[in-house]
Order: sequence, then structure tokens, then C-alpha cells
Amino acid sequence: MKDYLWIYILGGIASAALLFFLVTLSRDVFLVKKLRKKKLDLVFNCSLLAVSITSLGLIIYLFILLKDQINLIG
Repeated sequence: MKDYLWIYILGGIASAALLFFLVTLSRDVFLVKKLRKKKLDLVFNCSLLAVSITSLGLIIYLFILLKDQINLIG
């Protein structure tokens, strides 16, 4: 359990960022189209998506490193 702590933390960050991205995306697209608001909110949404994708990539990378380390010890 302790070995997989970073994977759980990154999974929580990735899921929270992806959920927040999906919840706010439709509202921001509506505001940009109808009310002609600034596109700064869309940039914030894209950065949330980038954080989510980066966290998922780190999860895969850490899992592979941890699996190799366990195989090396065992």
C-alpha cells in the first residue's frame, strides 16, 4: 500500500482535474459564444486538461518503474 501512495495521489489529482474540466467546459464555451467573454476561461480549462493528461502519464510511468523495482528485488 505504501509503495503505491504516489500512484493514488496522482490518480486523485488527475480525476479531480478531469472532472473539473468537464464540468466547467460547457459553461465556458457557452459564455464565450453567446456573451462574447474573453477566452481566458478556455485557457484555464485547457490547462486543467493538460494537468490531467500529465498526471495520467506520470501514473503509468511510476507504475512501470515500481513494477520493475519489485521484480528486481524479488
